[in-house]
Amino acid sequence: MGYISRLTQYALKYRGHFFGFLTAAGIGTVFNVISPLVLVEIIDSVIVLGDYGLLVTYTLLYLALTAFYMIFDTTGRYVAALMAQHVIYDLRSELYDSLMEKDLAFYDQNETGQILARVTTDVTTMREFLFWGYRVIFIGIVTLIGTYIVMWTVSPELTLIMLTLVPFIFTFVIVFAKKVRPVLYAARSQYGVLSSVLAENVVGMRVVQSFATADREYARVDEENRGFLKLRVEALRLLSFYRPILPTIFGIAVGALIYFGGTGYDAGGLSFGQFVGFVTLVSMLVLPGRFLSWGVGMYQRASASAERAFYILDVRDELMDPAEPVCVDEIKGAVDFENVYFSYRGNNFILQGVDLHVKPGQVVALLGGTGSGKTSLINLIPRFYDVDDQRAFVYEGKAYRLNDKNCVEIGEKKLMVVDEELEIDCQKIAIRKPGRVLVDGVDVRSYRIEDIRRHIGIVHQDPFLFTDSIRENIAFARPEATLEEVQSAAEAAMIHDFVMTLEKGYDTVIGERGITLSGGQKQRVAIARALLANPKILILDDSTSSVDAKTEMMIQKALENLMAGRTTFIITHRLSTIRNADLIVMMEKGQIVEMGSHEYLISQEGLYSSIFHTLTEMELAASYVGTKTEGGDFGE
Repeated sequence: MGYISRLTQYALKYRGHFFGFLTAAGIGTVFNVISPLVLVEIIDSVIVLGDYGLLVTYTLLYLALTAFYMIFDTTGRYVAALMAQHVIYDLRSELYDSLMEKDLAFYDQNETGQILARVTTDVTTMREFLFWGYRVIFIGIVTLIGTYIVMWTVSPELTLIMLTLVPFIFTFVIVFAKKVRPVLYAARSQYGVLSSVLAENVVGMRVVQSFATADREYARVDEENRGFLKLRVEALRLLSFYRPILPTIFGIAVGALIYFGGTGYDAGGLSFGQFVGFVTLVSMLVLPGRFLSWGVGMYQRASASAERAFYILDVRDELMDPAEPVCVDEIKGAVDFENVYFSYRGNNFILQGVDLHVKPGQVVALLGGTGSGKTSLINLIPRFYDVDDQRAFVYEGKAYRLNDKNCVEIGEKKLMVVDEELEIDCQKIAIRKPGRVLVDGVDVRSYRIEDIRRHIGIVHQDPFLFTDSIRENIAFARPEATLEEVQSAAEAAMIHDFVMTLEKGYDTVIGERGITLSGGQKQRVAIARALLANPKILILDDSTSSVDAKTEMMIQKALENLMAGRTTFIITHRLSTIRNADLIVMMEKGQIVEMGSHEYLISQEGLYSSIFHTLTEMELAASYVGTKTEGGDFGE
């Protein structure tokens, strides 16, 4: 189905409006087309024959036709506008719902500017077509057909000559569509790229100004802007070239018909009124020429925009709710990772054969360098992503995925699994089932995504706050929460005292993305938000990275009581947090290399022990600097 046909299906949901404005446009056009016949009678009966008694009658008839045309045309415009607004409301709502249901992989693969352009400017272009496009194309066709019918009643011979224009009209429409649409689509895509660059610079303006890179960023924006300008100019060039063609063809036809019509009048085949009326009718053919060229241009723009907008609805989500989900009213909090492999795309595995069992209520500290897979691992619990559903294995430090035939290619060798084993260079490797993540012994893919996420609280490393009051931000997951509950969560997150210093307290509206708060304050608001949700599983993704050591100690004391009874995953490099964890998981290159309690891992004198001693020295050095500052050497 074409994209405009699909858009029409949305319009047909309001078939009363759709056919109503088409009917009004058609009737109005008929009144407009037959009005030259009155002119014929006025000239032949009144002016030529001198029967001025009919002048008032024909004048009133002409005015009535004009009035009816105006009434039906105005009604058609209004009904078309109503339909367009309703359709766009439905489409925007559907696009927004679709965006809310999209998994994170969709946002990883599509730039923010492109997404915004698809749901704003592209939708606006479709609205213009819904209001104008159908009408001008329909009016153009009705005017064209109606004019030819009326012309036939005046002079069949001259009308046959004018019918030779029809093939030129359809040829024009086909050629125009093929030439213009690709350029318009490219321009819409480039506008999305430009929007993305602009959005990045607006959001990251502090960074741009901090590093004095305004000139470089201006050059980057200018480059994309020039690319958009180039495509728009090309589109306008094509539109400027093709749009006048149809009116020009009709204009030439008018000139020819004036000659042939004049010849017919001179030979006595036409009355003077018929001659004038026929020339008037031929002149009216310029109107459908303009309408059709305008409508085709709108059609091509709307088609390009519809293709981009419907992409959001059509792109298949990688994460889907099961057909028969497992009910989950309450959970205990046991989390198991079994043979987990994961890659964002291709064979670049972020996680390789991870096995981890976490009991309800345990506090797990995840440790490892950048890219070790810590965040990817915890993102699998709320199903931001899903584990790889194909069997895989690790050989010589590299992960390989088996194909559907249980085969794998390593170098130039093609190997097959036999009896659940793969033999490589006389080495047998056991091939396990595809990995999975379980909560309370149930694969998370068996739960509805919304249900399982309702039991998980997350505080990200870079917390996102909305342009709303502090109370609304904390109560985001539980909008029905009372002020007392909000305050209790804020006190636990050590942000209550700060809020009470503000003039409007919890009703204070923070700026976009919490810009009016410090990094530590934003983190504590985010922590309060997660705690108010009262989740059974708590995920803290380096959530104390933006607070000072003193504030962290206060938060940690509050969290110790609040984490009781909750399964908690913490990504952190803070020694106090690491030491108090029930289980420390050391990750490297997507694998668990060490795991156990603090005392056990220290006794092993492995990678964790080395990192722990390094962190200890760093914190001691930081503490020393802080002491010197307080002592006055570096202070005021």
